[in-house]
Amino acid sequence: MNRIKHALLGSTAYAMALATGVVAVPMLTPVASAQDYTTGAISGTVATPGGEPVAGANVTLVSQSQGFTRELTTGSNGVFRATLLPQGDYSVTITAPGFADMADTIRITVGGQSNYSFQAMPAGSSDVITVTGSAVQQLQFQQTTSGLNMDVGEMMATMPIGRSIEALVQLAPTVVQGDTAFGAVGGAANVPAIGGGSSAENAFYINGLNITNFDTYVGGATVPFDFYQTVEVKNGGYPAEFGRATGGVINGVTKSGTNEFMFAIHGNWTPQALRAQSPDTYLSRNALDDNTTWDVTVEAGGALIPDRLFAYGLYQHNDYYNSNASISGGSVDIDERDDPFFGFKLDGYVTDDHHLEFTYFDTTRTTTRTALAFDGVDTIGGVIGGTSYENGGVSYVAKYTGNITDNFTISAAYGISEDSGTTTALDPTLPYIIDVRSGTATRVGPQTTFSNDFNDTRREFYRIDGDFFFDFMGEHHLRVGYDNEALTLNHISERSGGVYWRLFTVTAGTSAIYGLPAGADVARSETGRFGGLVEGENESFYIQDSWDVTDQLNLQIGLRNDHFVTHNLIGETPIDLENNWGPRLGFNYDVFGDGGTRVFGSFGRYFIPPALNMNYRGADLYVREYFELASADINNASIVPGTAITALNSGITAIGGGSACPAGVLQAVGDLGCSVFGDGSQEQAISKTSQQLTATSEDEFALGFEHQLNDDWTLGLRATWRVLNDVSEDVAIDDAIVAYCADNGIVGCEANWTGDHQYVIMNPGEAIDVWTREPLPGDTDISLIHLTAEQLNIPVAEREYTALELTFDRAFDGVWGLRGSYVWSTSIGNYEGTVLSDNGQTDAGTTILYDHPGLTDNAYGFLPNHRRHAFKLWGSYQLTEDVLLGANAAITSPRQFGCRGVHPTDPSAAAYQAASWYCQGEASRRGSEFEGEWETRLDLSARYTVPSAQFGDLVLRADVFNLLDSSAGTDFNENGDLGSGAPNPNYQAVTSYQPPRSVRIGFDWAF
Repeated sequence: MNRIKHALLGSTAYAMALATGVVAVPMLTPVASAQDYTTGAISGTVATPGGEPVAGANVTLVSQSQGFTRELTTGSNGVFRATLLPQGDYSVTITAPGFADMADTIRITVGGQSNYSFQAMPAGSSDVITVTGSAVQQLQFQQTTSGLNMDVGEMMATMPIGRSIEALVQLAPTVVQGDTAFGAVGGAANVPAIGGGSSAENAFYINGLNITNFDTYVGGATVPFDFYQTVEVKNGGYPAEFGRATGGVINGVTKSGTNEFMFAIHGNWTPQALRAQSPDTYLSRNALDDNTTWDVTVEAGGALIPDRLFAYGLYQHNDYYNSNASISGGSVDIDERDDPFFGFKLDGYVTDDHHLEFTYFDTTRTTTRTALAFDGVDTIGGVIGGTSYENGGVSYVAKYTGNITDNFTISAAYGISEDSGTTTALDPTLPYIIDVRSGTATRVGPQTTFSNDFNDTRREFYRIDGDFFFDFMGEHHLRVGYDNEALTLNHISERSGGVYWRLFTVTAGTSAIYGLPAGADVARSETGRFGGLVEGENESFYIQDSWDVTDQLNLQIGLRNDHFVTHNLIGETPIDLENNWGPRLGFNYDVFGDGGTRVFGSFGRYFIPPALNMNYRGADLYVREYFELASADINNASIVPGTAITALNSGITAIGGGSACPAGVLQAVGDLGCSVFGDGSQEQAISKTSQQLTATSEDEFALGFEHQLNDDWTLGLRATWRVLNDVSEDVAIDDAIVAYCADNGIVGCEANWTGDHQYVIMNPGEAIDVWTREPLPGDTDISLIHLTAEQLNIPVAEREYTALELTFDRAFDGVWGLRGSYVWSTSIGNYEGTVLSDNGQTDAGTTILYDHPGLTDNAYGFLPNHRRHAFKLWGSYQLTEDVLLGANAAITSPRQFGCRGVHPTDPSAAAYQAASWYCQGEASRRGSEFEGEWETRLDLSARYTVPSAQFGDLVLRADVFNLLDSSAGTDFNENGDLGSGAPNPNYQAVTSYQPPRSVRIGFDWAF
């Protein structure tokens, strides 16, 4: 049996739609009328051949997979509807007095409302009953939403696609790959950037459970590909039910058990022997790379109690090996992982109208990195250190859905999501050492891990939603809901071995500062311990009305309110952002009344919560001490400090800020000659936030057109404009306070506010009222002061995204199908988003961008996620009865780069070294100096269904990724200066290439 063809053509609804001239695309559709995060809906009209509605008809829906029944009755207008239905095929039977019985099969998809018309014939008539319907957008929720709705199993069966949710998301229009810094250890694809947002502005859901990383907002929990049944990508225009994202929403639904028992085994192998090599860079010797992965997945499902209780479970064993030769790190890093994944889902029907479901999955995994000595060319030595990366956790969600009446349904959910991002040295007792005495900074000793970072997150949520249907000047579908998330972040970072050593030599220019002759060796110790346990809360309520004003015109009228709260390490509340009102307005007009041509538009305001990492700092122990170097055994990481350099007490400002250490500060190594940047005490919440602070938000305007050319072809056009409103970021206000003191005749403020003493979360570009961290000179208590925009000297955060999106869809007809998009876009401003590709910083909302005014100079330009042109094309072709070929191609225009260097006039910005938009003292506007390379990719696949398999259905798979082995540079060195201010010889050099050609071999064996 040809399982691939049956998967594509076996749907009665699909065949029926083709026969009646209505396009239905079960594999990939525009995001349609989602009923909530996990279900779909159906509406139907029963009418006579003359168009008269048939009222009081009895409609029976029966799930073909789980057997439950839904009884409905048509209203006076002949309409029936059912909401919050699990996806799948349903039998429909309609009876009405005086009319012949009607029966057919329909399909309901997650994120879709299936609309059907039934033509009732008089009893005894021999005429064929006419049924038409489709799963494309109709007059319900989310018809203004753009994106993709994908059946994961059918995607894998028909085309080459990476086995990650990130790879699926890349298929949607307006999605580009984020910076290479925002990938994950263990080979995961780069986190996507959607609709001009950064990689940290998306929301990820699975079965209604928010699995977004709320520490950094970069990505979500890693769930095996085979666990998903469908994945939606919402890249704009989404209704009030969805929030906490200024980029896109990625909504996944898992598989479920059915009345039919299933058992399947899947295998995948990507061997190094069939992988090409990327060119070397000045950072990495890619010719020595070695990457081999394989996984085996076992899944099973069925009915524990037929028609009432169902179970589905999946177990996956992974074996991952990756070797990377780092020239800059002087090591060959070998990453290995073999942790299994386990997940299951239970579905129970107390009655046909009351559905309970429970989903559990464990993503816990550990990647071990072993570092081998490397000479930067070809010689690989013994083990010199290593690192352990712990990720994932246990998550679960329970949901109840109740159909109270035909016009009222209710759902409620509760769940917990846990994740980890812990990084520790294999030997955490050894210190990290950098030796610059030769003039070149070189890591020495056996420790390769700078800090031990312990990071665990826990999200506990509950929500309740209700759907109401009523008539008033048209038909209304009203949805209201409330949800609450309690967030806990336990994040502690400390230097490996308790101390970081930097060895250097005194020069003639610094001899007076250190009180030592030129040529003397100095050891600088750095003790750093940051973080602890912080909590936060996100809550929202929303209302959304889908109003069918006429049969052709629908209005979307929605409103969402978000409330964000974060606490610091001692439970105080520095951030409490309420009354964040987000309107969601839209329209959809069926031009000719036949569903073939529509015009739609929307306006939405989206908010994103502040990441909890804004508050995990604030009670830092951060001390630097300076000693004459007595001796150093760098091979064994043994540093013997000599006499503390007391001369630093008079020259501390020249070294980089802070103040001389008082005796015995938190058991610091020495008592004299040190800088205290943090003494371990919690900064009070009152001085951490401006009084005018508002949440980060963005407005989106969209206008679209969609036309069905014929039974096979559909074309779409959509224009989008997104613009930032306020942005919440941390800003160092020391210079502004000094200016305030000067303007008000207060002397001595420079003693405390030395440049990096007080950071405040504020909206850049605005005047603020803020409490001082310490009393001003002459005062006995802290003060509430007003800082003007001129004193702060920080520009308004700007980001503007404009896109024109063209899409086409040629429905698969049993022989071939094709889908694609072209997006012209521009993303310009001085604010990429909550994270920073410039330096790979994932401290969402607390990047270096607004730390000092000089860092914002010349920052307005093309942003890192700007791609002028993006072409995407994919499809499949049934070559023979048993062979199916697939292709997936993409062409993306280059990223624009500038030149970063040392600021020539702002000492505070210059202390960050090559982090300003200046090169050799000359201004260099962001994105204005050079561009990267066009990236092209062609992937091919072949599927062979073994025709005579005696046991089960066996499909053999082969996928070739990047068939032509294109090697475009995807990231480049943007630093024109070294940290010293000298020209950087590696400026404009490639730092990473697109993945080389690789081959994945696999099989699917189902019983």
